[in-house]
Amino acid sequence: MKRRNVLLRNGKANVAVEFALVSVFFLLPLIGGAVDFVIALPAQAQLNTALQALYYFALNNAGNSNSVSSAYAGDIISKINTASTNQLSMPATQTINGSSVANPVFTYACYTVNGSTPTFTTPSTNSAACTGSQTTMTYVNYKVTTTVSLPVPLPGIGNSWTLTASGSVQTN
Repeated sequence: MKRRNVLLRNGKANVAVEFALVSVFFLLPLIGGAVDFVIALPAQAQLNTALQALYYFALNNAGNSNSVSSAYAGDIISKINTASTNQLSMPATQTINGSSVANPVFTYACYTVNGSTPTFTTPSTNSAACTGSQTTMTYVNYKVTTTVSLPVPLPGIGNSWTLTASGSVQTN
């Protein structure tokens, strides 16, 4: 009977050791990744909010060069930063169609209707690219970034993670 009690106690100890190994190698990385995700999610939401504020500004200043003024856009970002946990910034340049252009910038696309089928050209920074039979559509393009410090660095990511939000809004 004593031998059986010793075997039962040893079996419980084995389970405890196995759980400790599983928790170290599987559960801790999962929890660390979840913590990083929970920290990055509000930062991405702040980027999206900033982009929406810039869109609203561009729509209220449609056809006006103020909508692509880095000074005005920077003022909007600085106002958002006063209430943000992550500091947002606007890089000086952004990439559109493989070319490095200013941030913010106007882009233009040409719109044509052939019968019932509309045709669009690829947006470019050339405002004179449309012919007389085409309609010029004007867009304002913005790019906003932030860097999030991760409390649990993940392999391949490091201690910080740069998040970016960019997009364009049609102003005419």
